[in-house]
Amino acid sequence: MIQSLEIPDPFATFVKIKYANFKGAKYDFFSGEWDMKCGACEEGLNASSKKMLTKIRLYHSRNECLGGY
Repeated sequence: MIQSLEIPDPFATFVKIKYANFKGAKYDFFSGEWDMKCGACEEGLNASSKKMLTKIRLYHSRNECLGGY
């Protein structure tokens, strides 16, 4: 039987466990972008700043996804 001698990265494991069930916007440090999924249609949304992500989310939910309120 082959044993894995690779030691898991503790930071990556911590982040994976912490955000396993998170529903809001997440910041990707390496790409410098904010990401989230639409609550209604599960489409991926991303933007360079959190303010722009909020604008994109509101436009998407009001005009594209739900077709207005």
